[in-house]
Amino acid sequence: MRTLLSAMLLFLMYSQLYSVEIKGRVIDERYFPVPNVSVTSPGGGGDKTDTNGNFVLNIESTPYDIYMFDYSGNTGIVYRGLSTQTPDLMLFGLATSRNINTEMLKIEFPVIQPGRSAIIKYISDDVFSCEDVFASAGDRMKVLTVIFPAHKTRLNGKVIYLEKTATSFDKFTEATITVIKEGYPQTVIFDSMTVKQNPGESYITVYPPSFAFDTKGFSVYGDFLSQHRNAEMTFNSTDGDIISTKVIVPLTLPYAYRLKVEGRGGFKKGEHYVNYTYSYPGSSLNIPTETAPKLDAPQDKYWGVSNNTQFAWDWGSGTGIYVVHFHAFNPVGDFYVVTREKSVTFPKGASAGMLDGNEYSWNVEKHLTYTSVDDFVKPKQFSNDLGYKAILTSELRTFRINPF
Repeated sequence: MRTLLSAMLLFLMYSQLYSVEIKGRVIDERYFPVPNVSVTSPGGGGDKTDTNGNFVLNIESTPYDIYMFDYSGNTGIVYRGLSTQTPDLMLFGLATSRNINTEMLKIEFPVIQPGRSAIIKYISDDVFSCEDVFASAGDRMKVLTVIFPAHKTRLNGKVIYLEKTATSFDKFTEATITVIKEGYPQTVIFDSMTVKQNPGESYITVYPPSFAFDTKGFSVYGDFLSQHRNAEMTFNSTDGDIISTKVIVPLTLPYAYRLKVEGRGGFKKGEHYVNYTYSYPGSSLNIPTETAPKLDAPQDKYWGVSNNTQFAWDWGSGTGIYVVHFHAFNPVGDFYVVTREKSVTFPKGASAGMLDGNEYSWNVEKHLTYTSVDDFVKPKQFSNDLGYKAILTSELRTFRINPF
């Protein structure tokens, strides 16, 4: 009886100690789920993500910090000051070829006539990635590379074919196709009998920032609200010190079509920004000017950093959260700190070996517009972003722990 009572008391104590259940997900910068990532919270145990990137933690209370470690990529991240119980946590760093299917689609179409070109892309409402392919006069075949999560055996979607002249878009067609994992190379044929639509023509007038950046430019995309956020087509990409320009765009396309305008500006020292604004055919749009965070301390090429060294920066423009990136050169490793604060201590001791070595670089990204880290990791309710977004990147500095 005494043993049973003791067990019940221990169970009640554990339930009170770990009273908050966190059900989260880890995704990469393409919004793909990331399996086999270790997720822990101080005092709250740990878990490893499943094939869908999901994990479960039981923690003592909120706010809390979450650490993620991808040992295969030697990358670690800490998210600080979370309160949400359902976070979508982004694993920063370059996308890799792990945990994905890569399938090829052969696209055949009538030979493109002189003075014409075409944009070809695969789109889906499920998780996928596919770069635009551009065809020129004389082309009659192109190959699309379609990427989707490794645990899926097939992906339903459509191939979009959009043909234009120098002054108008006048041929749009699509073909439904299921991409099969490890299937034979599949072929999509748009022949002379394929039904085509005329998407009409319109313009968007773009006004880049007048500020004297060393480099600046913009791109205009067709964005499809009902599809996955990777479903967009590139209509125009321009770099240079342009005052304003008119970009030809289709008047109508299916799938809740709108325009996504990417603005870019940067300086020779490395500070730069990218922002995204949404509009519609026939509109005029001013690309906002943003200011990246300025690094305060330590100075560049600083020797003698320790676990107590403060890394600090100023606010930069807008309302957002900061992603501080520490990179170790030898052995190679990366560690990110996601925070609302303007400084962090050197996280070598918390990096689980990702920051071993002696020589490092660091910089800061500010992600707009977010009022808190909770806001940044909030699961997206829609396929695509609906409001203004931007990433402002500071210069890159280097430092050492020891002089040699």
